[in-house]
Amino acid sequence: MKAVGIIPARFHSTRLPGKPLVPIAGKSLIQRVYENASQCQRLAELIVATDDERIQKEVQNFGGQAVMTPSALPSGTDRCAFVAKTLDADIIANIQGDEPFLDVRVLDRAIKLLSDVPDINVITAAKVGISAAELNNPNVVKVLIDRNQDALLFSRQSIPYIRNHAALSAHPAMQHIGIYVFRQSYLQKFVEMPQTLLEQLEQLEQLRILENGDKIRVVLTDKFSLGIDTL
Repeated sequence: MKAVGIIPARFHSTRLPGKPLVPIAGKSLIQRVYENASQCQRLAELIVATDDERIQKEVQNFGGQAVMTPSALPSGTDRCAFVAKTLDADIIANIQGDEPFLDVRVLDRAIKLLSDVPDINVITAAKVGISAAELNNPNVVKVLIDRNQDALLFSRQSIPYIRNHAALSAHPAMQHIGIYVFRQSYLQKFVEMPQTLLEQLEQLEQLRILENGDKIRVVLTDKFSLGIDTL
């Protein structure tokens, strides 16, 4: 199966406009993300999906591939789907544009799993172990999984409620890592689904999948992926 990685990169970020072009140790954030993701062994191709010619030019200047997308697209996943439908690819990896330190071995594992198991349509990742501070931080998305490593729930809240705080060391919640590996067919189906109530309340689009009765398999890692959320 052919897998293609797509990095959605929007210029007008709410927290930091122009974030993909912010320099980090001499290179732009988008270049750092691109060069890191290009180390993934199972990606046949890597593309930046952007809505801004400045980002497209930056990617082309460092030798990467960038495709322009409509600025009206509501999310990074919609941007990925827009580009993906023009590609001859079975698997699409949505790689966040603010994750320059992503452990690409996790991405490789997710792509392999999706290739090997035909009844899985979406895979994401999570870090095992979570601190009390992370549990109570709404910017840290938590995920609970079942015995098959399928997601039960994603939330910005501390989940589940801890009645006995002595049990915190055995807390089952994990820190979600924002990569998504889709089957191409399911990605196109997903972006046609209307937003769901929990998705709107939490502002977490992956909840749309769960609320529609579909599953998300979660690949586990002990490596922390530091995203550039605020600078």
